[in-house]
Amino acid sequence: MEESKSASNLASNKTTISSISKYLDEEATNTSKIDSLTVDYEALNDSFFGSISEGDEQILIQKIPTMKCTQIGIRGQNINPENSFGSSSTKSLPYEHTSSSLSPKKPSYDKLKKNSVGQLQHPKPSKSPSKENTALFYAIEKNDLSSVINIITSAGPKPEANYKWEGHNTFLHIAAEKGLLKISEALLDYLDDIHLNARNNDMMQPLHLASWRGHINIAQLLVRSGADMNPIDINGNTPLHLACLGKFPSLVSWLLSRGPNINIQNKQEKKAEELASDEIKAIFRRYIRKTTIANGPSLSESQKLLALRAKATKPTQVSPKQFSVLQPLGKGSFGEVYLVRNKCTGMLYAMKVLDKEKIISKNLTIYAQTERNVLSQINHPFMVSLHFAFQSNEKLFLILDYCPGGDLARHLSIEKKFPECRAKVYLCEIILALEELHKRDIIFRDLKPDNIVLDIDGHAILTDFGLSKEGVRNSFQAKSFCGSVAYLAPEVLKRKGHGKCVDWYLLGVLFYEMVVGIPPYFTINKNELINNIQKGKLKIPASLSLDAKELIKDLLQRDPAKRLGALRDAEEVKQHRFFKGIDWEAVERKELKPHKIHMPKISDKGVDLEEMYGNCFSGESTKVFGWSFISN
Repeated sequence: MEESKSASNLASNKTTISSISKYLDEEATNTSKIDSLTVDYEALNDSFFGSISEGDEQILIQKIPTMKCTQIGIRGQNINPENSFGSSSTKSLPYEHTSSSLSPKKPSYDKLKKNSVGQLQHPKPSKSPSKENTALFYAIEKNDLSSVINIITSAGPKPEANYKWEGHNTFLHIAAEKGLLKISEALLDYLDDIHLNARNNDMMQPLHLASWRGHINIAQLLVRSGADMNPIDINGNTPLHLACLGKFPSLVSWLLSRGPNINIQNKQEKKAEELASDEIKAIFRRYIRKTTIANGPSLSESQKLLALRAKATKPTQVSPKQFSVLQPLGKGSFGEVYLVRNKCTGMLYAMKVLDKEKIISKNLTIYAQTERNVLSQINHPFMVSLHFAFQSNEKLFLILDYCPGGDLARHLSIEKKFPECRAKVYLCEIILALEELHKRDIIFRDLKPDNIVLDIDGHAILTDFGLSKEGVRNSFQAKSFCGSVAYLAPEVLKRKGHGKCVDWYLLGVLFYEMVVGIPPYFTINKNELINNIQKGKLKIPASLSLDAKELIKDLLQRDPAKRLGALRDAEEVKQHRFFKGIDWEAVERKELKPHKIHMPKISDKGVDLEEMYGNCFSGESTKVFGWSFISN
């Protein structure tokens, strides 16, 4: 069981992920690529942020919407000299057919003006294409993947990765506009120094063309490979503008999930939302509602003083009358999370409210009880603290630390990836938290960005212990199938049982996503992702340091017995050379300086908890025994 985490304002985000163009093949096993896909709009409605791992099937999914897939690739299509993109669509973009004298049809200026998309005819490049460039062009035009790979990888002269055809369109422009996913992947994988953000004469990048055509699979590939999210073309349109103009709700929904700048205006002074249909405008409204935080006074050092006062005046009993609800922080299938204030002390907390009926009917009481038990046993600087637990007729309540920095998933959605130095601070703190759990024979099993929150100073805090497994001594004892697909270890997928080493694998997945921007082996197809985790080729960007590469390889070792941490648990991980020079006692004292975060503003007006839930605190109810708790 998981709960959705809070989301913060992404509207002015201008940060983009840098290009990941060179990879090192770390394993010999080949992996299959993503097939051409179209995406069902309804499946993406709730996928703006982080995890959607709620319910029976969705408990396996994180950042990977459930998608209905159909083949859309055009196999063996002949070249049409009147339309160089080989498409019957009126949205055509010109480029040169090698040395042919035939030119594509020129779109009318009226149509160009109406659509606000640059599609003008331009002079041909000054130099003629080489034989290799010509061969690659025709292979792409025929959607002949094997020929494309053979041409690029042949021992002889290579085609130019960024050769400009008519209109200054590159090979990647052509493949992106035609929706050729496997061809696009091959170009990115095998062509050296290919420019993801190359512009044609209309200032359009490949992502512009994929968005204009509605090729969501191509857009996902380009963005996850490091394409700029907010480029503007000759008319000032971003890819989001073009997806709105083309009326592609699934694509708009996905682009919004990556945190683009929605305030950019084109040359007609129109934001993307202003070009959208009513259906797509509803998507924008949901996105803005999810990412907006209520205005109010910001947090300050006074919150720390209130914490000391609250500790000194800890009550011997707790009542819902003591809390007022300030604002929602998140919502899941089985309950909600609210920001609350203790009316006696003024202290802020996160209140997790779980629906008894849903939990009991789904036989999930054990997960709620596990979280309550783990948190009541442990007091650690890098684990969220449980202060109170109580219940009503219909609800279970956990009063937890409020961590105003939000979760790492939100920060990654904004910043795409972190520098190694920043990721190292988070890793050090998480390692100590996992070490404490393992000393108590508890494995966490659900380590991922959604379950790591940042406290008022920016330190990493583990939260959401519902999937933790207590009393695990044998290395392969816990056999339940849990977690999110991208964050499932190979031994979990095989259902052969798993021990504490699963947490070190997940630490490797987390580190990889923090410094690369996506989880290892990632594809949007769940079955393919599962296959890649078990047999796929691990690719690590050449830009990472040698020590970081080695740590990733050692943690992502598929054999748990050979994995870093298998012999001496956390002590072995802490001695890896990536952490050379780290004073672990200083880490525990919170002396490392994490990345500075911006504190959100909060509402100063609250609703009494009893007023919010009515008479649910009186009368007969189904009791969950051993639930109530007050920390020392």
